[in-house]
Amino acid sequence: MGPNVIDIFNSLPLTIALRHVTRRRRQTLLSVLAVALAVSISVIFSSLINGQQQILTGLVEEKLPHVVVEPREGEDFIHLRHSLLARIASQPGIRSAAASLSTPATLSRKDKTKNALLKGSDPLDIDRIYKIQGSLVGGDFISVQQDRNAAIGVKLADYLDLKLGDSVLATFPRSSTADLTVAAIFETGTPLDERVAFVSLDTARNFKDEGDVINAVEISLDDIRRSGSLAALISNWGYNAKSWEEKNPEIRRAINIGGFWTRLSILLFMIVAFFGVASIMNLMVVEKTKEIGMLMAMGARPKDIRNIFLAESSLLGLIGAATGSVLGLIGIYYLGRVPFEVAAGGSVITTLPLIFNPLDVMLLNILVVALSIVAALYPARKASGIDPVIALRGG
Repeated sequence: MGPNVIDIFNSLPLTIALRHVTRRRRQTLLSVLAVALAVSISVIFSSLINGQQQILTGLVEEKLPHVVVEPREGEDFIHLRHSLLARIASQPGIRSAAASLSTPATLSRKDKTKNALLKGSDPLDIDRIYKIQGSLVGGDFISVQQDRNAAIGVKLADYLDLKLGDSVLATFPRSSTADLTVAAIFETGTPLDERVAFVSLDTARNFKDEGDVINAVEISLDDIRRSGSLAALISNWGYNAKSWEEKNPEIRRAINIGGFWTRLSILLFMIVAFFGVASIMNLMVVEKTKEIGMLMAMGARPKDIRNIFLAESSLLGLIGAATGSVLGLIGIYYLGRVPFEVAAGGSVITTLPLIFNPLDVMLLNILVVALSIVAALYPARKASGIDPVIALRGG
């Protein structure tokens, strides 16, 4: 049977363990330092990954549709759109549902041309999904409702050397020609900035020479975790619906990879701490052979000897975990004030994205103490099996 936690921390083993920890300062410092460094680095690294994942999740929540309904295979448009939009609106948790007609177009300005996607929709509906109005460099996104007005991304505008009020020519094979006026320029920090021009539904339909048709319904939810179930429900209605995870697998992979690297790094750091504690506990058994013999001669049972070393290892792990948590918090505090500028999701991040999760630290501390006990199992068993006569002789 394994050691009982109550036995480990009863008065005799705990008293002797505390004496060892306080008197053997060098070994205590080395053990605590090994554990503290592992914990502090783990805390900082997990906070950094948490920050990166929150940026990606925020990008999905605020800048991308959570579910997209597209034409079925072999079809160009979505049929019975009015009834589809009504059924979608009846579902709980719908933030917005925007019908749109997207078509490829070649945008030309003087001697410069660029292929882009002309996306026609109601600007009020589509803005609830992509938050264009809140990402404007200039102009008014709602004015896109007017015929032949367009809102374009800042990268597309820079490439074509366009400013507010300028005209840009839209052409494409088997489509009409449209002379568009730049009514708004936006910067979302997403691929929209370099390949999409938003126009009204009528402008897109006239350009494509089509009537009252759409080829996409983009849906935004209050809770993105419902995207998969909603996409499945709409698919059961006979439509082609996909969640954001299916449409943007690279984002899902990035989030999953971040979690994997966090777990892997913590595992590696804990292995280092594990062997550090185990080696020091093993060395202590050798150093304390005579003392073990004296304790046994005085009536200490093998279980008591074992529990002394388990208690000491637990104390070292606990002190190291607490110290490492404090050092990690200090590291997060100062690293969070290091200048760091990068554009993400339409905003500029000026500091490292560090997010402290108390639950992560609590679980990490529990793991460290548990590993400290495991690390001491072999040395403790070895100590409890020493022959007291041989131990007193210095064997």
